[in-house]
Amino acid sequence: MNDKTLCPICGAGHVTDHVEQAEAEYKGHKVQVPSHYQLCDACGSDFAGAAEMRANKRAVMTFRKQVDGLLTGTEIAALRARYKLNQKQAARLFGGGPVAFSKYENDDVAHSEAMDKLLRLVLRSEEAFWALVEQEGMTAELRPAKPAAQIVFARKISSNVITANFGNGGFRPSPTVGMHAYPVADHEGEPQERLWM
Repeated sequence: MNDKTLCPICGAGHVTDHVEQAEAEYKGHKVQVPSHYQLCDACGSDFAGAAEMRANKRAVMTFRKQVDGLLTGTEIAALRARYKLNQKQAARLFGGGPVAFSKYENDDVAHSEAMDKLLRLVLRSEEAFWALVEQEGMTAELRPAKPAAQIVFARKISSNVITANFGNGGFRPSPTVGMHAYPVADHEGEPQERLWM
């Protein structure tokens, strides 16, 4: 018998995890949220331990953030992933303290309206994100790696259209790149151009 599954009330029965929907109300809004608890098969006691209470609190906090028009923890985590930031970097960049983003993303606490506005701004504007990175002196740390020079072979279709094969996730040539093409011999006899990027 595992002590973790024994009922702390009667000490004889075993507890099992249960989830029911419970009504939560905030600022006149009502919603059903999951309510986690444990139930003893011997004495019938139901109770919430630390893990269940944390899950219940997070469900209510998510609901409250939605009512207040704030980003949820899932949305904040997606923003951080979009810019490839870890939680420590996000805290340095946006503020809020060393473990703030862990708390925001787990819906342990609600962030301020000012923080929400800043996060929404960088969601809408990558330029705003990079301006903030520069302002905070994090450019060297967060700058995307520049790709090494790539050689791209393109086959001429007509006088002003080319198709290109790119390796390693390359990008499309700009008109400027196309104008700086150097002819190379094709191993199959077709005219090709070498584009340097």
